[in-house]
Amino acid sequence: MEPSTLDALDQDAEGRITYYAKVDDGYSRNSPLGIVRRRVVGREGLEYDEAFTRNLRWEPTQYLRRYELGENEVDHVEISEREAATFIESVTTTRSV
Repeated sequence: MEPSTLDALDQDAEGRITYYAKVDDGYSRNSPLGIVRRRVVGREGLEYDEAFTRNLRWEPTQYLRRYELGENEVDHVEISEREAATFIESVTTTRSV
């Protein structure tokens, strides 16, 4: 895994992290529309939702909360850290070409 991918995965992020791939017509878990993650931090279980954005970094998102409320039409599936890294590598490689 490239150092830039490790940086993008934000290895120092706190909490228990779950990654999700946004899937829709034409976008599978292997080639998703995008990825989001939920970090659960501390005893209180505070949740922080973030999307890997066009800025090539994790930024806050309301996607998962809106999905839970039935407001998003784009589905998602849980993916592994390795799958998230593969997506980030493909995006950063495409952007640097």
